[in-house]
Amino acid sequence: MAAFEYLSVLISIILALGMTRVLGGVGEMLQARSHRRIYWVHAVWIINLFLYLVIAWWIFYRWRNQEPWRFLLFIFVLISPTLLYLASLLLFPREGDVDAAVDYKTHYYANHRAFFILFALFTPVDIADSLLKGVSHFLALGPQYFISNALYFAGLTTAAITRNERYHEFYAIFFLVQTIVVSFLIFQTLV
Repeated sequence: MAAFEYLSVLISIILALGMTRVLGGVGEMLQARSHRRIYWVHAVWIINLFLYLVIAWWIFYRWRNQEPWRFLLFIFVLISPTLLYLASLLLFPREGDVDAAVDYKTHYYANHRAFFILFALFTPVDIADSLLKGVSHFLALGPQYFISNALYFAGLTTAAITRNERYHEFYAIFFLVQTIVVSFLIFQTLV
């Protein structure tokens, strides 16, 4: 087993835990829908986070040629999936009583600061991650990568600061569209 294959197991586990939490949270929402007040902005962020978990797993493959692997590099590479996993925990109330009444709008705004701070931290970590793969790799990502990261960071930071519902409504959709567009422009191939 190559070093990348060995190390990718832990990365995959952390990302899978995040995906499991998101899917489990959706399952609880569906199971107890009579006791749950769904908030559409929260629902869009469920899709956004799940999509980001998939993208993080997809782009981790770009580390496959790294030789030699150092412990500090591995610890650094663990940061992104850990941020997304922690965000997945904040997106839903604690697992447990399916019969408990939950207002997802209340939950969303009670946790929005921590959720969006974690999500915003993904951006500088991703930039450092891209730089660690080499300057040529970083530059090959093109201007759309730099512009999208600036938009992500500014938008997520603003979402952490404000409770303005109009902003959160707009930004949930904007983030989803931006992520889909960026995914097709930058991340469409596994190499």
